Amino acid sequence: MALMVNGERVDDEAIREEAERMRPEYEQAFRDEAPKAREARLQEWARENVVERTLLEQEAKADPEPIEAKELDGALAQVREQQGGEETFYEQLGFASADEVRQRLELRLRIDRILARACEGLAPPADEEVERYYAEHKDEFLAPEQVHVAHVVKHVGAEVGPEAARAELEKAKAELDGGADFAEVAAKFSDCPDNGGDLGYFARGQMVEEFEHIVFSMAVGKVSEIFPSRFGFHIARLLDRKPPEPVALDEVKEHIGEQLANDARNKAIEAYLNGLRMKATVTEG
Repeated sequence: MALMVNGERVDDEAIREEAERMRPEYEQAFRDEAPKAREARLQEWARENVVERTLLEQEAKADPEPIEAKELDGALAQVREQQGGEETFYEQLGFASADEVRQRLELRLRIDRILARACEGLAPPADEEVERYYAEHKDEFLAPEQVHVAHVVKHVGAEVGPEAARAELEKAKAELDGGADFAEVAAKFSDCPDNGGDLGYFARGQMVEEFEHIVFSMAVGKVSEIFPSRFGFHIARLLDRKPPEPVALDEVKEHIGEQLANDARNKAIEAYLNGLRMKATVTEG
């Protein structure tokens, strides 16, 4: 059944499209809920989003201040460039003509202006507010665990097959087991011999999974057995490990300030939308 928002008809299709747009992220966030309850809430939220969007568009259309042609032309040129140029412009956007595109862009600019007005007068977060947030959320500002690793690697490729690569590392491992210096063995056998195979410090996510799985599970000073990765075969030595540690306030102060400012803008916009919703007449029909 269609909605009537201040007398304007909103078809069910708009709500269905909004629900499908929201669905992937929504179902991931609420995957532990019962499917029936989850779907009901998705439909409710989609409905409210469409109502809010309709109210915003109504306010934008009623705004007597025009959008300057220069601003509209600039926005049009930017969208055209993003869509790959004039030839595919209308097809990709799904609009029939330049006039239709200009109308939609003008409406978008009007909405942006209304929301900017709703945020006027917001002061940037004070230093005390930033410091308080940092103190209350220190667990969010931890430098991750890092390991300091050296390795001997033999790459597998067109010139060197898996058997030959592993055979070379077996020679290297025999020398290490006999007490040879790791850096000297890396210089002799490794395909990456610089700095004695020293990779420096790194956190999770910077190396391939197979490599990280081994080195992050090792004890400091230990040398691994030969193990494979997508690049070939390795022998790793864990030189040092740094546990997670707090990041200094100075390093995250700007990030916290931006987050708090964004939170304030979102609250101001939410309050503005709530005001529109309270004044609106929304019926089914």
